[in-house]
Amino acid sequence: MSSTKQNQKAQPASSPVRTEAELESRLGAALSTAFPNIPREQLVEQRRFTVRLGHETHEFDSAAQWEKSGRADVIIFHDGRPLAVVELKREDLELTHADYEQAQSYANQLTPRPPLVVVTNGCDTRIYDANTGQFWSGEQDAANAVSCLLANAAKLAAADMRWATEALMGRETGVWVPIVRSATARLLAEMTDPPGQSDRAFAKLLLFTRLSTLTAIKSVLVGTTFTIVEGAAQSGKSSCLREFALRTRESEDLAVLMLRGSGPGLFQSLANLFAIELEWNLTANDARQWLRRMSTGPAGPALLLAIDDVEPGTPMAADLEELANLRTGNKLNVILTTDRAERLVKATNCRTQTAVGDRAKIIEVGPLKLEEFQGAQRTLANHEVHFQQGAEYADDYRAPWVLRTIYDDAARNPRHQDPKSALLLPPTLGLELVDAARQNYANQADLLRGYRVLARCALADEGAHSAELALAAANGFVVRQDALSDEARNAVAELRSKGAVRTYRHAGGEDIVVPTIPAAFLSELADAAGDELVRRAAVDPQEAGTWLGYRLDAVYLGDLIGAQAIRSMAEKTGGFSSVIIDGLLAIEPMEEPIENALLAIQGSDGRLIHLNLKGEKAWLSNRHGYVIGETIDLGEERLGMLGNTAAWMILGQLARLPIARVGDDSQRMDAMILLNIGQCPFPLLRANEEGLSHLVHDLGDRGRVLCHDQGPIEAATQAMADLLSRPWKHVDEWVEAAIETGSLPLLHRLTIALRTVQLRNIPELSEWVEVTLEKRVLPALTAATQGPAGGE
Repeated sequence: MSSTKQNQKAQPASSPVRTEAELESRLGAALSTAFPNIPREQLVEQRRFTVRLGHETHEFDSAAQWEKSGRADVIIFHDGRPLAVVELKREDLELTHADYEQAQSYANQLTPRPPLVVVTNGCDTRIYDANTGQFWSGEQDAANAVSCLLANAAKLAAADMRWATEALMGRETGVWVPIVRSATARLLAEMTDPPGQSDRAFAKLLLFTRLSTLTAIKSVLVGTTFTIVEGAAQSGKSSCLREFALRTRESEDLAVLMLRGSGPGLFQSLANLFAIELEWNLTANDARQWLRRMSTGPAGPALLLAIDDVEPGTPMAADLEELANLRTGNKLNVILTTDRAERLVKATNCRTQTAVGDRAKIIEVGPLKLEEFQGAQRTLANHEVHFQQGAEYADDYRAPWVLRTIYDDAARNPRHQDPKSALLLPPTLGLELVDAARQNYANQADLLRGYRVLARCALADEGAHSAELALAAANGFVVRQDALSDEARNAVAELRSKGAVRTYRHAGGEDIVVPTIPAAFLSELADAAGDELVRRAAVDPQEAGTWLGYRLDAVYLGDLIGAQAIRSMAEKTGGFSSVIIDGLLAIEPMEEPIENALLAIQGSDGRLIHLNLKGEKAWLSNRHGYVIGETIDLGEERLGMLGNTAAWMILGQLARLPIARVGDDSQRMDAMILLNIGQCPFPLLRANEEGLSHLVHDLGDRGRVLCHDQGPIEAATQAMADLLSRPWKHVDEWVEAAIETGSLPLLHRLTIALRTVQLRNIPELSEWVEVTLEKRVLPALTAATQGPAGGE
């Protein structure tokens, strides 16, 4: 805490009357000392005045200054002309040269400029010539000396405005704080889209509170020089800086200046900013010196540079490394965002730390945690975007870019403008996301073309992947550079120049390309899969379906991509062969125990953990299986692995679309699909890694089913509820066919689906649903549960 604040706290609060009287007494004494033979009534003070700095004006109130910090600035007029700027301080505050510089800077901003500067603390009074900076004394005839000064003032050359502005922007004044905050506000406005647009980093009125922001604030406040926020594309890194700036805009401890990481380096970026904001032409070296001065001193808040999207090898990264080597004071901190912090904190040999790395704390931003998602639900509810019960279990909803895509689409929809309307999202992510992505980026042809070429290479790549890259591909979109065609390499160069991709070497050793706009790439990858499906189906439809199921088995959002590929095929060709469905159905999901194997598991912090399993024991190991940790006794626990799930999850998404053979409504393809995949002996879901596991009932040898209370959180169960909610004259036959299977998993899913339809309150279906559930399905479920292989 600065000494100024300590002195402020040591004194009792003063009333406005006392403040004015105290100021009047101190000012009178100072003027008597400075101008001993000028009658007091000829000296008129102005205790509120305005200084223009660049495009901004700043108002100074001497009474408020005095009450807050024990110092005040006053302008003195003689015969109607400005004579002096007086800087008053309390007796216990020592006069410094900085006091003169501050008062001088105020004088230099005024027109006409006062010729004198007076600084005093009551015990010591110093008078300066505002033009030369030398001490001034009117000796015994101050009145005559003042007259001469005023007569010559118009002839004196203007002071160096660059010096004056620099002094005014010093740590000793409060002027710089609103200037940097104003610059930050303008940059945030430039990066913010109006509702319904998807071109920029932020959406107006939409900001999800993140725990990582609170962690970053704590890091800065304890004095960490470099706080690095890392995460995948559109994971919320930039929003962390936005939230940080908004949370601290009234802070007495921090003033945030936000900058882009692209373009010129740090020092030139500051010089450019000052040229725009202050009409003050600086060099990069001037900005470097300004930062050094701002980093030290007891007074005022710390300056926090918030720099978005810093890439290694750029001028910004080089300047930050230089800044780290300058060993600045504790009044300057940096928070920055980057895709991979390791490339900034490790030297090119990947062993030694950089200067930034020596002084950095890394904070990872990933999918929304449970409490963050619940906060996001409340935020979206304010915009009439709501979720059905069970959405909190869906891992796919935890990606911030998914929620932004949904919000943009809703905000753009004319029906959403009706205050009585609301968007109700299903508990599991569906093809609505692909539709929204298509709409959001429909006008960005160059971006989509580049992504289309990249997507084709991704689908064609069936080369070996390291365990690290396989896990990355299951949780985000990545493309191996070795799989790129010549056309794709040219596209990547163009996309990279626009910031639409990142390229780097992955932890598994592969060089990869990462699209930075996942929603747009999702749409193009699905369409590219549709084109390939058309080509393969022309030769062998069943093989085409088999290819689709296996190829997308370990691809991020593979079920959505596969279902959209089939829909895209139907849109382009007018239909698709049911044999493709047969090919997908033939890939039955499986669950098998793991006894002797080397596993790679992604930890909660994103790091890869290797486990060497042998019988009932497991060991932490390196990637080659060499044991490096203590033995882990698994006891009766047995690890299992699900396989071949993508094909049936694709069908679950596809079944949410009404599909019937032309002219034969009894042969509903969606109904046939659900009758088959509904018998899967375990939930067809991606694992939720962010704090909320699925509750299941163990059916012994007949598998596991989701708890009824969790709602239709599988796409298959949601599709079943949709099927039962629409008029279909053959629905009773389908329900009877489901009962006749005797499949416990299918009957459990059917029960959840019927209860979901009940919650939808469809008047014409309410009686049918109640009778079907109570008289037909639940009795069948009870009978099947009590069978010889049952038990929960």
